[in-house]
Amino acid sequence: MAATSTLTRTAPDISCEHCANAITGALTAIDGVAAVSVDVDEKRVDVEYDAAATTDEQIDAVLEEEGYPPLR
Repeated sequence: MAATSTLTRTAPDISCEHCANAITGALTAIDGVAAVSVDVDEKRVDVEYDAAATTDEQIDAVLEEEGYPPLR
């Protein structure tokens, strides 16, 4: 894997552990995503990924598809 990038997004619709699990499952399914951390209280998603394999836009699109549109 190439150099790892980190993306942090705020998703106001995160409200519980179910949300965190849904986000984690969806994002870890993206090729190149190495790690996902969801902070329910802060409504924050941190993603470590290989920028050669995926993009910020792809990550944002998956968040939106899951029902957690991120603030950019």
